[in-house]
Amino acid sequence: MASVAEKTNTAMSEGAAQTANAISIELRRAARKARTPRPVTSGGGGFRARQSDRYFYALIALNFVLFFALPVSLATIYYGFVAANQYVSEARFAVRAGQDMSIAGLSKMSGISALVDTGQARDGLIIADYVESRALVDVLSPQFDLPGIFSKAGADLIASFDPSDSIEDFVDYWKDQVDISVDRNSGLISIKLRAFTAEDSLALTEAVVKASERMVNKLTRRNETDSLVRAEEEVETKKGQLSKAVSELRDARNKAGVLDIETAATGYSELITELRLELSKLETVISTTATDAPQLASLTSRASSLRAQIESYEGAIAGGGRSTSVQGSNLAELATGIQQKDTEVSIARSEYASAVAAYEQARLTLERQRSYLLTYIEPQLAEEALYPRRFLMWISVFGTSLLISATVAGLSIVVRDHMAS
Repeated sequence: MASVAEKTNTAMSEGAAQTANAISIELRRAARKARTPRPVTSGGGGFRARQSDRYFYALIALNFVLFFALPVSLATIYYGFVAANQYVSEARFAVRAGQDMSIAGLSKMSGISALVDTGQARDGLIIADYVESRALVDVLSPQFDLPGIFSKAGADLIASFDPSDSIEDFVDYWKDQVDISVDRNSGLISIKLRAFTAEDSLALTEAVVKASERMVNKLTRRNETDSLVRAEEEVETKKGQLSKAVSELRDARNKAGVLDIETAATGYSELITELRLELSKLETVISTTATDAPQLASLTSRASSLRAQIESYEGAIAGGGRSTSVQGSNLAELATGIQQKDTEVSIARSEYASAVAAYEQARLTLERQRSYLLTYIEPQLAEEALYPRRFLMWISVFGTSLLISATVAGLSIVVRDHMAS
């Protein structure tokens, strides 16, 4: 019985020890869990609020102030009380070549895209680049006090330009004030220009359109000036060729001893006709004169002389006779050479006339306006300010600030929970 009791006591002691050990483990686990702070999102704080929690709350508050409250407040003050009104004038136009196009012709076309070809679309891109360049600023500067115009914003230091800044700074500012777009398919160009008064916006827009038109004409005139120079050189060349041909014709006529072959041939023909008539009469007289008449010998001698003259003149005209009378050559041979020279003169004169006509055409082309801007929407005086878009900009600042602040706060909470786990 004693051994049974001892065994029972031993078993009870071991059970009590195991129970005590299990309780000790659970107590230690509970203590560790109690010492671990719960996430701040659930309001936990462990046994006591840590110093780091206060820093975390301060960081959340600072995030709200810096990324939401301050930007929204500044936007409210700026767009509500400080931002200066800006007026917009708009012009729309297309580049046209020639002088015959009018606004009336525009309505007769099937579509507005018929106005512009590929070259005009290219000119549109050139104009767009020119409008935003310093070259245009330099052109407008003698007409307008550009820094003064864009420094009329009063207390709005953000939108206005500081006149003490450099010209490069103003060109960058100018690009922000001018909005130009080009339709690459049709070549139509749209310009919108902002200024602090409606009058300045209108005047500047009109000046930009005129300056763009002058620039396009200047580019066109370069090619036409080259054409005029080439035409002038061609005129001088043809003039020299004509002078040479005329000189050779004159020398040929002087060598032949006649000014006009046809006139000389006509004179010879008339003279031969008269001699033949005289010979015919003389032969009639000889035929009726007795053979023993004393005057028969003189009549026969006279007839022989007439025949010799006729043969000589005929030889002078067509050749084949015993003698010629024009520098050893007959008129037929001389006519061939002179007619060749005369033909050369006619050709040279025709070429010279064509060259002169081409030069005159090039000169007239250079003098008239070859390209111009067809403005189908004229700039108008603005009645109300379109910029700044106060409510839209304020909403943008509000939404952006809220998004940034919420994102920073969310990331901070995630990092805090991760470090606390």
